[in-house]
Amino acid sequence: MKFNKQARIIFPVFVSASILSTGLTVPSPQAAAADNGAPQGQWLTGEFHAHTFESDDAQSSLESVLDHGLTTYGLDFIMLADHLRSSKRDDTGADIPGGPIPLSSGLLNYQVPKTKALQEAGKYAGKTIFSGFEWDIPSHEHGSVGILTDEPGSSSALKAANQFEYLFTNRDATWFNPDDVTQWEAADDRAYSSHADSLTAINWLKRNYPESSYMIVNHPSRGVGKYKISDFRDFNNTAPDIAFGFEGMLGNQMEPDRGGYGTAYDPANPTANDNYKYRSYGGVDYMVAKVGGVWDALLGEGRKFWNFANSDYHFKTIDTNSSGYWPGEYAKNYIWSEGRDTQDILDGMRSGKSFSVFGDLISALDFRVADGGTDAEMGESLQATEGDKLTLTIKFKSPETNNYENPINSGQFGSIKPSVDHIDLIAGDVTGPAEKGTPAYDKATNDSAHVVATFTSEDWTTDANGYNVITYDLPRASKDQYFRLRGTNLGMNVPGETQDGNPLIDLKTTTAEVTTRFNEINDRNYKDLWFYSNPIFVDAAAYSDEQAVSDTLGKLTLGDVSSVTANIPLPAEGEHGAAIVWEETADASNAISIENGAAKVSRPAAGQPNASVTLKATVSRGGVSEFKTFSVTVKALPVTSTPGGSTPNQPEAPATTVSVNIDPAKGAEGSLKDVVTFKLPGGAVTSGGTIGASILSAGQQPPLGNLRSLSPIIEMTSTAGTTFGKPVTLTFNYKMNSAEPGGQPAVYYYNEKLKKWIFLGGKADGTAITVDVKHFTTFGVFSYIPQSFADLDASWAKPYADRLIGMGVISGYGDGKFRPERPVTRAEWVKLLADALGLPTASGATSFADDSLIPAWAKAQVKAATDAGYVTGFEASGGSVFNGSQPITRAEIAVISARVLKVAGSVPSGAGKTFADAAHIPSWAIDAVGQAAAASIIDGYLDNTFRPDASLTRAEAVKIAYALLDTLNI
Repeated sequence: MKFNKQARIIFPVFVSASILSTGLTVPSPQAAAADNGAPQGQWLTGEFHAHTFESDDAQSSLESVLDHGLTTYGLDFIMLADHLRSSKRDDTGADIPGGPIPLSSGLLNYQVPKTKALQEAGKYAGKTIFSGFEWDIPSHEHGSVGILTDEPGSSSALKAANQFEYLFTNRDATWFNPDDVTQWEAADDRAYSSHADSLTAINWLKRNYPESSYMIVNHPSRGVGKYKISDFRDFNNTAPDIAFGFEGMLGNQMEPDRGGYGTAYDPANPTANDNYKYRSYGGVDYMVAKVGGVWDALLGEGRKFWNFANSDYHFKTIDTNSSGYWPGEYAKNYIWSEGRDTQDILDGMRSGKSFSVFGDLISALDFRVADGGTDAEMGESLQATEGDKLTLTIKFKSPETNNYENPINSGQFGSIKPSVDHIDLIAGDVTGPAEKGTPAYDKATNDSAHVVATFTSEDWTTDANGYNVITYDLPRASKDQYFRLRGTNLGMNVPGETQDGNPLIDLKTTTAEVTTRFNEINDRNYKDLWFYSNPIFVDAAAYSDEQAVSDTLGKLTLGDVSSVTANIPLPAEGEHGAAIVWEETADASNAISIENGAAKVSRPAAGQPNASVTLKATVSRGGVSEFKTFSVTVKALPVTSTPGGSTPNQPEAPATTVSVNIDPAKGAEGSLKDVVTFKLPGGAVTSGGTIGASILSAGQQPPLGNLRSLSPIIEMTSTAGTTFGKPVTLTFNYKMNSAEPGGQPAVYYYNEKLKKWIFLGGKADGTAITVDVKHFTTFGVFSYIPQSFADLDASWAKPYADRLIGMGVISGYGDGKFRPERPVTRAEWVKLLADALGLPTASGATSFADDSLIPAWAKAQVKAATDAGYVTGFEASGGSVFNGSQPITRAEIAVISARVLKVAGSVPSGAGKTFADAAHIPSWAIDAVGQAAAASIIDGYLDNTFRPDASLTRAEAVKIAYALLDTLNI
């Protein structure tokens, strides 16, 4: 399975009303809440690009912008973005004494203190406000930038903005503190003229604030030639977690040219030159609106590069001029966030789980692609295999009314309910990153992108909660792709608005009379509504027709068919799209007929011999077809006693043990009737021998403790070795009559070293449960109460997490969430590792200088892992420190994994995978990364990078822990 991390969600803390206290701080005691009651994730609405009096061309006070955006129009957050230029007015519009100052100084002296004062006075409770800025990107246009630091809005954060303004704009050096300038110039050169300078600035953010800063490109096509697609590729390559998107749904919607996209073109011949690319289409940048355009080209590389909307608010209407709607009045971003502070929201934006809307066309969207076992949402990657059946599900809802006002500025709202006419599903191929210096790096189109399907009200149903629901079968997985949505209130072919469902160029509103023009602009906008989702990626692992057929044949079994008395279910579908067709090839007694996916049994009459039947399964995919036969014995009806007649024969006692010979090349199969079936594949062992199963009597069984047995306790044995090179499939019969209420069956094995039963899980069908194992010991089926988490059900990590949850070494949160994308601290990882490996409990203090800061709930495990040689600390002036609350990195996890393998004597032979960013792997981790990758403990990303400094998510943590257990046969 390919290994993708979708986002880095940081552990939330309690949200303060003060902007100066919304930064991320994770003291060690707080980490104990990781499994018991952290705040629940939610959809938040907001934007990152609005102006106040701090921008010389804006005409509204800070309080007015916040009142309208957060109170009147109900946004949850606003990230302000005043121009990073000179600022001549304070937050109320009064001239600053002494003349203009740098914008960063205006934020420090006026905007942030005023925000704090307003919140402390009780305004905007529960809302999040952050002061970012709009940067004139060297040689380009504008970008919204935010530097959060560990405490957004703090003096240190604003000092960072001051430093950025000095280094990456042409502000006069005399406007800055001389001591600061001396210090800054000692570390960095000023850079504010060229495209290379823009990359220097973005790289500066990455070096200093890799997790707590952002740069989103604003109105990218507002000026001719401001950007080439290679510029976006450069931005994203430089810092993919900082330059991760652009404003594709434009602000300034009240301008006569929507979005201020006023480039002249010939309406009679729009494509006479390229100027049509610098106009808006349904209020959307051509780069996003054009199917197969710039955005699709970036997504076609697999880039996590997202589309957003905003107001770009400066003022709404003044005298004869108009600009943009108030924040939240017309444009909204819906962002899924684990918490409500600024870092949480940034992490949500970075994740791509978001969609953007004009005119409240929709107010909720759930968009998923599933392969039958797992699914993925917006911003995520579904790890599928060639041939997998893919299913699309869309759920959406529109509000009862939007903010349409008629006449404009009257306060009279039209009470119009927005309605979606149709939704387009757009797909494109993902072919991997374009290489700089090649023609592909400059190619601004994705020729594979197209509209897969268009859904209207005839294609959706409405559920009890008012959601419109669409379910659609996609073609089977065959290649790496992405899927995105756009929807509109317009029909497919509306004159002047759409053609074949695609938006047309927005015409300039030219009416001379001011009030009439304002109302025509407003009507134009509300008649032309759109939403766009961010994409879902599907990564299709190669899987040939030959492999699908072979694997299906290898796994295909009908169970014990040596004495059949009931109908036999016959699977019709095999591995990853392989089809199975059944026929009876030898059935002299007509004992079986194949109907509706089952072998229907007609037992021979009492006194007649049992019937012998051969069932043939033909498995095919593509042009490959092979078959397998099963010899079935249909048992005759029993002889019953009659008055004065004889007593029927007593049944033979069932067998309690079985043993079969192993052919190393072909493997072995066997069963104990109604108890267990086993299959050892060819190549699992290197020498011959026997494989067997025995039912253990009560006196022979390991202690069961509080476990409730649903099956006999079975000891599996092999004279060819008890560990195998390929998994052995075991299928146990069970009965639920002794299960506890709400219990489900699960296979456990007995670990002789730990003297305890270890949860394995398994796939159950109501009477039998199947697991694959790589070592033999004693097994049993027991009842357990499963934990279910909705956000885990949708995660690629569910199969890994389920086992660890069953083992009791990890759990969810008090709100019923698992939070697979939340980063893991060093203390949390070591606790998970120690518990999963069953390390003996260790008491006492560790040798770390920060021992008192290690959470009490993890200290015993940290001590045990340290004693085992798995964990060391960081050298500091006071001695070695553990840094328990610090997020663990992928390089650190590789080192710990390699140590576990070494202690167990399981270090793989041969070289590990070579990663594209191998030069960035620290020297102390190089060997460990190679060993962990060679053992398939930890893998890289789609772009063949390892990303050693990236933090580890809970999803990744359970996958790595699972892989370690599998490698160590635990």
